[in-house]
Amino acid sequence: MKQWIFEEIFERSPVAMLLVKDNGEIALVNRHAEHMFLYERSELIGSKIETLVPENARGRHPALVKEYLNAPLSRQMGKGRNLFGVKKDRSLFPIEVGLNPIEIDEQVFVLSSVIDITERQRAEEKFKAAVEAAPNGMLMIDSTRKIVLINKKIEEIFGFTRDELVGNTIEMLVPEDFKGHHPKFVESFLRKPESRAMGIGRELFGRHKTGKLIPVEIGLQPITAGGETFVISSVVDITYRKHAETEIQRKTEELEEFSYRTSHDLRSPLKSIAGMAECILEDLEEKNEEAVRENVRRISSLSVKLMSLIEDILTLTKVEASQEKADPFRFEEYATLFREKYKALLLENRVQVEFNFLHQKDLTAQPTRLTQVLDNLISNGAKYFDEKKDNRSVKVRTFNNAHRFFIQIEDNGVGIPVERQEEVFGMFKRFHGPSVQGSGLGLYLVKKQIHKMDAQISFESGASGTVFYLEFPLIAPGLDGHGI
Repeated sequence: MKQWIFEEIFERSPVAMLLVKDNGEIALVNRHAEHMFLYERSELIGSKIETLVPENARGRHPALVKEYLNAPLSRQMGKGRNLFGVKKDRSLFPIEVGLNPIEIDEQVFVLSSVIDITERQRAEEKFKAAVEAAPNGMLMIDSTRKIVLINKKIEEIFGFTRDELVGNTIEMLVPEDFKGHHPKFVESFLRKPESRAMGIGRELFGRHKTGKLIPVEIGLQPITAGGETFVISSVVDITYRKHAETEIQRKTEELEEFSYRTSHDLRSPLKSIAGMAECILEDLEEKNEEAVRENVRRISSLSVKLMSLIEDILTLTKVEASQEKADPFRFEEYATLFREKYKALLLENRVQVEFNFLHQKDLTAQPTRLTQVLDNLISNGAKYFDEKKDNRSVKVRTFNNAHRFFIQIEDNGVGIPVERQEEVFGMFKRFHGPSVQGSGLGLYLVKKQIHKMDAQISFESGASGTVFYLEFPLIAPGLDGHGI
């Protein structure tokens, strides 16, 4: 009775079952094994178990069977590596194998249970493909905090390779000053696992391979597989967003200052013009022609200043929107045009402008932007001359190395007061009183244009004059013809 029950259990098992002798011959198979391997029962019984083993493993397999029979214990076969079975049509399929020793009539047999894990592997591959294709960084850790899975985006964000991360603890990606506390946070989450965003209300950072901190957003999703809890983390690098937020804040503050200063600088001369216009009416009634002429001259002077301010404001509004194509800049042509444009200023102030072009490679840049920068810096050198010096000059020099292009603009003028040199590129900053016309936006515009050309600007200034240093990449932004 008992034997009949055990035979039925063996035959009707939903798992493929094979009973193998100690010499490797198959003694029994059940119907599920027939279906799985596509053999008739009669074809398998009496044949070697190696019939169902891939060719590249058959030579080693008898030794593995012998090794198992020397210490027969119930266990999984091939744990931690991929196992495959071979069907009658020679096709391979992934399997899991369980081994159990059985002693019958003083002879040891091995009962093998075989599970086809093709569908499971397909599901795992789909899962891995979905994780790999995710636009955010994705990683999974186990209950011991070890990283078991990452996608390519994680490699890009943190600079580590897959081999460097998988198998190590998640603390590899945690900032140094937070590493000691992090295991407790993981333990706390695993005690009450639920989908949530990590670090709500505070800034989070990950640690790049270089040690650099990266601002991130992290979402946590617990999953259970095989009785173990894992945590999937989605990681978003928000560096660009942080930069954008900082830039928006900076521009907001800049706009507030600009609005205040512009309204002040426009309102004040307009009030003066209105007042002088009333004086002119009074002077006309009194037939005081000289007073009328003087007030008209003042109105004309104020109007010129207002026009200059408005031109600078219009230029400023165009800085962000310019879509000019970048081209090789023609310095010789620029020098000729500059002398023509500022001929009156140079003659009036007796300033000599010298151009010395020593560069061996062309500078590719947006010509209008660069022209505005050069015009401003060179004309400033001519405007703010030193009355005590007879030989007044502005010297422009260009040169380059393999990767960078340099422009130096040196004058021997009055210089910039040392105590105010930190303000040089600020909005509406003037350093030498009302004797020279200007809006105070010139160097602010220069800095804006330099930034848009991906270049750098610095200066030195003292009693002997001022030198501005401009540095450009030789492969400039905007080469695609769309500008910056």
